[in-house]
Amino acid sequence: MNITPRKLQKLGASSLVVTLPHTWIEAHGLKAGDVVYIVDEGDRLKIVPASTGSDRNAYEFEAYKLVMPQLVSWALTCLYVNNVNEATIDLRGMGPEAMQVLKEASMRLLGLELLEVERDRAVMKIVLDDSKADPKHAIKGLGSAVSNIAELLRQVVEGGQVTEDQFSIATNELTKYQHLIMRYVVGSMNSGSVEGNLQGTIVGTALLGVVGNTLLDAAKMASRLEVRSRVVSQLASQVRDLAPLVSAMVAQPSVKRLHEVAFNVVATISSIESYIKSSQSAAEAAIIAKVDDAIKTMAIVFMTILCGAVMGEEYLKPSTQ
Repeated sequence: MNITPRKLQKLGASSLVVTLPHTWIEAHGLKAGDVVYIVDEGDRLKIVPASTGSDRNAYEFEAYKLVMPQLVSWALTCLYVNNVNEATIDLRGMGPEAMQVLKEASMRLLGLELLEVERDRAVMKIVLDDSKADPKHAIKGLGSAVSNIAELLRQVVEGGQVTEDQFSIATNELTKYQHLIMRYVVGSMNSGSVEGNLQGTIVGTALLGVVGNTLLDAAKMASRLEVRSRVVSQLASQVRDLAPLVSAMVAQPSVKRLHEVAFNVVATISSIESYIKSSQSAAEAAIIAKVDDAIKTMAIVFMTILCGAVMGEEYLKPSTQ
């Protein structure tokens, strides 16, 4: 999540306006006159590019047949990932809990609007224009989300105050980018426009999600047990700085990035074993072990991209002998 400060400017007698970051405008292919949606989330506003409306079919989703509200929540994610852009969701007989769970799930899906039209019916609509979305930015956003979680872990073990709301926001950011990338992958496969590095994208983003959740578990454990550790702080800082490099490599593989990431991955892994052996308590050792799992998973991401690179023509050529 990138945070860019902006000053409000006065327009007319009572209106206020704010400019949008140029990089965000370029990423979504926007120009003057295009429509964007401003989504009011209570304590914050979310700006979402409007969909072009092409190739959109409306569906009726009989969610009540799933019986359990949690299954309805997961089903909404499935509809989103599989490019169902508009559907009326029938929750008849499931009670207010199902609608609440559905609303909470919608907050974790970028560009999805959920409108309660009746007590047991809701309409989901995708206001994200996939044709203007750049998956590279989503993959880099996932790396930033992982990096932010590592920073939360560092703050906890340094004695900083990290709230449940901060953990919740970090979880939602991680989930949003994961599902957005999955939506892109499924859309590419369905349309037949599969890029050569799609396999690396699938494996890399899935494993980056695992890294984020592993670090989140470590941060929550450290907070709960009130662990203070210089070693974990150092490791968390290393992962925080490494995650954006790995995600950039997944988004856009290059030899230069491979070399840079390789150096950092090897250096980080080599220091882990000695840290575990010198840990001061069982709790600290357990948290270091979780960070170790996260780093080794990032190493698998690196190996996946490396394997894709060395099988390319730049490295592997037919023998002339």
